[in-house]
Amino acid sequence: MLRFLPFLLAALMAVACSSNKPRRIVTVDEAMSKSMRAFHKERYFDAADRFAQMSIDYAGSALMDSITFMEAECQFQLKEYLLAAELFEELISRYPRSHLVDQSRFRVAESYYELSPVYGLDQSFTYQAIDEYQSLLDDFPDSELREEAENRLNACRYKLALKDFKNAQLYYRMTEYEACLNYIDDAVETWYDQPEIVERTLLLKARCQVRMKRMVDARATLRDYLERYPDNVRAADARELLQDIAND
Repeated sequence: MLRFLPFLLAALMAVACSSNKPRRIVTVDEAMSKSMRAFHKERYFDAADRFAQMSIDYAGSALMDSITFMEAECQFQLKEYLLAAELFEELISRYPRSHLVDQSRFRVAESYYELSPVYGLDQSFTYQAIDEYQSLLDDFPDSELREEAENRLNACRYKLALKDFKNAQLYYRMTEYEACLNYIDDAVETWYDQPEIVERTLLLKARCQVRMKRMVDARATLRDYLERYPDNVRAADARELLQDIAND
């Protein structure tokens, strides 16, 4: 046994010497490069973990806004939209002077947009998306994302307008004409920038007024409709309805 003692001591000394060697410090740029490689390879789980660890290891770095943005973007790509929105909001709050603030605001809006369901369901996320897109447009009027934000905002407003129109249609079919008219008037006033919905709503309003025997109001509504939409595919229906009223 004693003859192996020198070899054992030598091995222990080698391990001790190697453990005393200083560990190489990974720079923030190196860590960022590795994390970005994982992201570009669409290994979003791996990349998200890397960026999350970087936010701890390099908490005082000048790249913290970029690190937070990329962690949030990983969550967005993983369809974890609420978590993504939270991280983008964190960036906006902690680094208000970052060049990534407008992109982060847009991504918050996009997160809620992705969570927004079909028009027949609860539209809370749609309203949140609208608020975020509008904030971007108000706070960053010259943003490169302006046109895309305007298009998304319009899509959200169209969905809400369609929901109101469908509700009005439902009341019409239920012969709840007073409720139908209330929905219509609110829809026309609220969604004035959605011409397709306003057009369909005005014609429904005229039909509702006819059912309620409000012929004077129906004629006025139909004339208004034909003045606004003389070439619409439903203009022939409006003219026919107006003619029927005139013959009564």
